Amino acid sequence: MADKVEKNICSYCGDAPVNHKLYKLANLFSSVVDSHMVSTTKYAPQFLKDFAGFIPVVLFNTLNKIGLSRFSDDIEKVSSFRSRVIWEEANRRGIKMEQVIIGKKPIEWYRARILGRWIYFESIPIQPEFLDFKKDWDDKIVLKRELEKNGIPVPHHEEVSIFNTKKLESVFKKFKDKVIVKPKIGSRARHTITDIKTFDDFKKAVSIAREISTHLVVEDHLDGYVCRATLIGGKLAGFYMGKVPFVTGDGKKNISNLIIEKNASNNPRYSIKINEELINYLSRSGFKLEDILPEGLVLNLSHRRGQLSGGYTHEFIEELHPSFIPVLEKAAKVVGLSVVGFDCIIPDPKSDQANQKWGIIECNTLPFIDMHYYALEGKPRNIAGMIWDLWGV
Repeated sequence: MADKVEKNICSYCGDAPVNHKLYKLANLFSSVVDSHMVSTTKYAPQFLKDFAGFIPVVLFNTLNKIGLSRFSDDIEKVSSFRSRVIWEEANRRGIKMEQVIIGKKPIEWYRARILGRWIYFESIPIQPEFLDFKKDWDDKIVLKRELEKNGIPVPHHEEVSIFNTKKLESVFKKFKDKVIVKPKIGSRARHTITDIKTFDDFKKAVSIAREISTHLVVEDHLDGYVCRATLIGGKLAGFYMGKVPFVTGDGKKNISNLIIEKNASNNPRYSIKINEELINYLSRSGFKLEDILPEGLVLNLSHRRGQLSGGYTHEFIEELHPSFIPVLEKAAKVVGLSVVGFDCIIPDPKSDQANQKWGIIECNTLPFIDMHYYALEGKPRNIAGMIWDLWGV
């Protein structure tokens, strides 16, 4: 039943649950080691970089020869929709593509036959020269500092880790309005807490975020739509706008019943889930499930956007105000990636960017390009085609 609170999985992980202890350990390793590795490899001789890029080729072919892996041309075993749209476009272009199978398990590694040779890649075929990152762009602090230096809008932010001596109260006082707490490295909005107005809620949010990360980001809570700008070859290729799930009061039903009513008209796959995360989100907004919502009042139920959260999606590039394009393309130039996705919070994507408070909040170096194909509204964008175009095939 939709009115029962779901407790069997971690609601703060959303639709992508992870093992907290292992994920936290991996995050600790990434926070401490990755930035140093990027700095080190930046100055490494080219032959060492070429050797590192050759490792997957040797590994997968060796496993194949000893019978521990194989290459499959069955697209139905594909590991993600992101890889599927890449594969479907490869088929349309006559590019042979295969997936790596370890034992009986398909993994998110593939190879494609291009210009007479095999290239190996994780989900998206990115040209080798663009895999040599100048910085660890998945690190939200590193990203924001670099964008800020280049005059690109980002929210005010602070870093909190278990290794520093900053008192939480002193960090909280640096912000004038609502804040967000999230892991410094991570995706899918796992253990991200928004709309924090009080110090008590701030302490709770830090505790929740620290379940999966030792290093956290505290930043201004920007109000607006959560948008994904995907850039290919330095040019804006897709702009996806996600709306969070909400209910509208009728002065008669409580919030729980309004959710049940809305779920009845939705595909069950895209239903609004009543769980601990939702209940705490309502609490920070001053509501409980039992409250009767005044007629006409629109109440957001989560910070999670999109269909899987019961929200709404729109491929919006044709309606985006043109003033955003040079700013986003400048951001792509700063990070130096041929394929990149920027998450942004924007109050009104149809209005001039200079006249509103907005900002880039995250960078995705392996973006989910499939979202530009499956939005509920708007014309799909063939992002996979633009990626294969970069190879000249």
